[in-house]
Amino acid sequence: MSKKYRVGIIGSTNKGNYGHGMDTAFQGVDAFELVALADDDPAGLAATGKRLGIARQYADYREMLGKEKLDIVGIGPRWLTQRVAMVTAAAEVGCHVFVEKPLAASLKDSDVMLAACERAKVKAMMAHQLHVLPPVRQAFAEIKSGKYGKVLRMYGQPSDDARGGGEELIVHGTHFFDLMVDLAGPPRWVSAHLAMGERDVTLADKREGREPIGPIAGDSCAVMIGFEHGVRGFWNSTANLDAGGVIYGLLIQCEKGTIHMRPSGEIYIYPGPVIEPENEKRAWQKLWVESWHFTPEHQLRPLKDFVHRGNKLLLEGFLAAIEKDAEPPASMRTAGYITEIIQGAYASHLAGGKRLAIPLEDRKHPLEVA
Repeated sequence: MSKKYRVGIIGSTNKGNYGHGMDTAFQGVDAFELVALADDDPAGLAATGKRLGIARQYADYREMLGKEKLDIVGIGPRWLTQRVAMVTAAAEVGCHVFVEKPLAASLKDSDVMLAACERAKVKAMMAHQLHVLPPVRQAFAEIKSGKYGKVLRMYGQPSDDARGGGEELIVHGTHFFDLMVDLAGPPRWVSAHLAMGERDVTLADKREGREPIGPIAGDSCAVMIGFEHGVRGFWNSTANLDAGGVIYGLLIQCEKGTIHMRPSGEIYIYPGPVIEPENEKRAWQKLWVESWHFTPEHQLRPLKDFVHRGNKLLLEGFLAAIEKDAEPPASMRTAGYITEIIQGAYASHLAGGKRLAIPLEDRKHPLEVA
């Protein structure tokens, strides 16, 4: 009989809640048994416990970790105020962790969490759902096989909503940088420019985001990341450019083709390295994955639940990583590289756009001045 893994969920109602479906991610998967719930908001604890059918409820996640002998903990709050304490406490009792993004407000924090998980020999995975969606996996496999020639450049275009600039760098940049690292390997250097309106960002522009995610600055930013083999990644964000449209996507330019990932992980492929709007012989083609896009009756599946379905796929990979002692998909190790890029963007900008080697020498966030 296959092992049942005891799972506990940590949430914080009105303080980051349960992230992007952390409360429901483990439901309906035979290998997992949801046994306990922690939430420091009494009403939220009772309501979530009732909704999930979890009787063993705790106001303090530390008490839950100390009593329940859990195998896995889902850490849901989007707020980063307790992230380090939650991850390290779970690792110290030997729990594998599935963590809401972003990982950390600073490299000092990510270093602590990565070291705790490494020391405890537990697996750590981030809730980067796009990473595992079948069209993305198929497209990345084709790219890595050389089907489209060498990867040249990657261009990340986030939502550019009111959070554009420094806030979106950490909130949405984390998804893009996860995919870039998956495709091109660890980043080697970063260079960036941040602006506030039409002027350069200064230390005086430091502020908090809509939720506590660490120091941020600027309403626009441009980031360039260097990878091995001359591959470069570009990520640009400007507040309030969305204009009611859907502009979110990752464009990958290869020698023989261009691959464009759209918001829900849909993939379109263009037969050339440069888009030629006037060339009627070349057109975008959608990449279809039978099991993902269609029901058994070959009816189109709606993709509104792609985050929930992505969580399920992440957990399939997580389970395999635990049982085979392998690296999970969307690993916390990759999230450490992501934190290098994000913090490096500020450090580079404040150094006049200087190209900074990764890993960064200074682990303190450059906006956190004495």
